[in-house]
Amino acid sequence: MSRTKLFCLLAIAISTGIAGLVGCGPSSEASTEGSAESDTAAAAGPQGAAPAAAASLRMQQDLLDIAHLADVDHHGLYVDFGTPARMKYTIGHWRTGWGSDGADGDETFTHATDASRVYFSMRQAGPVTMRVRMRPIGSRRLQVFVNNRSLPEGIQLAEGAEFRDYDIAIPADMIRAGENALLLRFGGTTRVGDENVSVAVSSIRFIPGTPTEGERFLAPDLAALVAQIDVGGTERRAIAVRAPTTVTYHLEVPQGGRLVLGVGGEGTVAGARARIVVQPEGGEAAEVYSAAVGNRWDDQNVDLTRFAGQVVRLELIAEGTGEGGRVAWSVPGIMVAPPQVAELRPVRNVVVLLIDTLRASKLRPFNPQSRVRTPVLERIAQEGTVFEAAQSQENWTKPSVASVLTGLTPSTHGAKTDAARVPDSAELVSEVFDGAGFATGSFLANGYVSDRFGFRQGWDHYVNYIRDNRSTEAEDVFREAGDFIEQHKDERFFVYIQTIDPHVPYDPPAEFLSMYDSRTDYAGQVRPRMTGELLERAKRNPPEVTFDASDRRRLEALHDGEISYHDRELGRFLERLQQLGVGEDTLLVITSDHGEEFNEHNSWGHGHSLYQELINVPLIFWRPGVVPAQRVAHTVSTMQISPTVLELAQVQGLRNAEGRALTPELRGEIPAGPQVAFSDFLDDRRAIRAGRWKLILRGHNPTMFDLQSDPGEQRELDMNRHPIAARYLRVLIGQYLGAIDRGNWLSADQRARTQLGTESIEIDPVLCAQLRELGYGCTEGTAPPSAVGQTD
Repeated sequence: MSRTKLFCLLAIAISTGIAGLVGCGPSSEASTEGSAESDTAAAAGPQGAAPAAAASLRMQQDLLDIAHLADVDHHGLYVDFGTPARMKYTIGHWRTGWGSDGADGDETFTHATDASRVYFSMRQAGPVTMRVRMRPIGSRRLQVFVNNRSLPEGIQLAEGAEFRDYDIAIPADMIRAGENALLLRFGGTTRVGDENVSVAVSSIRFIPGTPTEGERFLAPDLAALVAQIDVGGTERRAIAVRAPTTVTYHLEVPQGGRLVLGVGGEGTVAGARARIVVQPEGGEAAEVYSAAVGNRWDDQNVDLTRFAGQVVRLELIAEGTGEGGRVAWSVPGIMVAPPQVAELRPVRNVVVLLIDTLRASKLRPFNPQSRVRTPVLERIAQEGTVFEAAQSQENWTKPSVASVLTGLTPSTHGAKTDAARVPDSAELVSEVFDGAGFATGSFLANGYVSDRFGFRQGWDHYVNYIRDNRSTEAEDVFREAGDFIEQHKDERFFVYIQTIDPHVPYDPPAEFLSMYDSRTDYAGQVRPRMTGELLERAKRNPPEVTFDASDRRRLEALHDGEISYHDRELGRFLERLQQLGVGEDTLLVITSDHGEEFNEHNSWGHGHSLYQELINVPLIFWRPGVVPAQRVAHTVSTMQISPTVLELAQVQGLRNAEGRALTPELRGEIPAGPQVAFSDFLDDRRAIRAGRWKLILRGHNPTMFDLQSDPGEQRELDMNRHPIAARYLRVLIGQYLGAIDRGNWLSADQRARTQLGTESIEIDPVLCAQLRELGYGCTEGTAPPSAVGQTD
């Protein structure tokens, strides 16, 4: 069957958006069964009129746009290689042994190395026939492993240079319900371009049971999965399949979500039936639509309210013999009622305050049980927009701050290691504000956010207190930032302040230490100016320093005291802005670059894992009268800060930003698309958070958590006991890690690559000594990538 790249057709579908729905016809006369949750659209008006309810709704997730994220089962789950549809099975391009995609005539394929992995889900345990279509290049021998068990015999590949199907029987005791891990290990490779290639794989189909000898199934034409379909004389963009086929989406249902679509048959589809089944994670499946497929569009508006806030499996099921034409699901999408919100008033000035090493759970607006006293920040949180689930892009300062200031992922800006720097080709938000005529000032108290590492771009006034060997106390940093604002109060200004008080060495004034540890007789090993060295030695393997209960009490008291001291100085800074007459015209954004660990996962400090205490950071937008007082529960990224402040200030820029602005949330809207965030740790780990669910990938070992029931990530979940949420996370992180256009990562069309050249520096003795003063383990010269995991 002719197959071409999926994104070519999907790009056309994306351009139509919801326009096809506006041309929907009235409900057909086909009966609906088991559809208490569905409303058939009004039948008034000529053929081609829109469903009555759709006119007042707004698309939240267009299922045509993300058709490549759906699992397609046609006589077995079908994995189509050489197309964007394969990313969800191979973790994109990340560490699974798959190379470049290609095409040979109508055959699309992906190059496999000598060990290539696929992750697929089965609804039931039992025997499976795996049909692999491939062409040998550098190997003619294949050994198959499923869930870390090897098939007893290898497979000999045929001679010749043609694609062929190989049926491989996998016994029942090797297949489990839920996720399965497949490893294809080949016997050799040949150099093709810059890759070592064993075979070219065109497709893999997982057929339950054993096909009858000679039984062949046509490959589902995934290139035509989204097509223009004529039903009863009315054409619409639609998902079109031949029965029997199930198209399965995994998605999170928004508040007030409704599934709006039309169902119809192309040509003669006698005996075909269409069903829609929704099953939430941990809940029972519900059939929300069932009807015989007719030759008129049957428009549906299915109420999904009972699934709001949950991750669900949404199945579009076409049943029948497969004779005749295709069953079509026209312009399907999750829609919501647009909220009644006023437009945000533009802001004149912007101050972004990044408090180094402050995890969200230390603050009562994010964790009401916290003991840490921050009355100023708590008042700001009551009056502003609090993003409860903000995730940092990295677990240490340099890459995290680079993402905040550029709106780029760490993989794009490349400043991920000790010696790496933000390349000159990366555009900082300061450059955009500077180009728009703003006075720009930066006040930086971390040695990694310095001119040596590429952070000098776009500032009228630039100071790094570490590099200049000056006091990094919050009172001094805030005072100088206030001086700059006073000098430029008659201009528009953008000020970035990075304080470092909660970072080691922990050394708050005595009055703030006594808030949390008033002992005067403590004689343990913890000394304020030595805390950096102590934590660095404590997290070595094996640890060179261990802390008893008294030591831990003193350590946390020192850290918490720094946070409370900083809060007092923040209050004084805000009072000064009011006295200068700029307080009412200045947007304040408060965030952090990462958190700090106090032995929650058997380690200390930061820069070594992707647990929430390191990457869940505070994020608050505050300006009464401009920013509403509200709380946003869904997941966002600190990479979205710069695009947001630019939009609020009505300044155009950050041409290549990969984070979208948070202005829909600030207006009280439900933004389009899945609400997720991704985090990196060097090239060793990747993480995704989607609502309550989180997945961490470390090599080939996934770890999943339910942050709602286990916010401290102490209980690893069995992914096969949470198959819907696990598949949702797998699909999205695979698409993200396979994207080369990370600003448009959901799209099937990934032809535009976003990548900056990587740059690094020699770390000289002076800089190294300055970093050591902050508790960083530092090696002079160009550090290897692994150094960061041991230093920060």
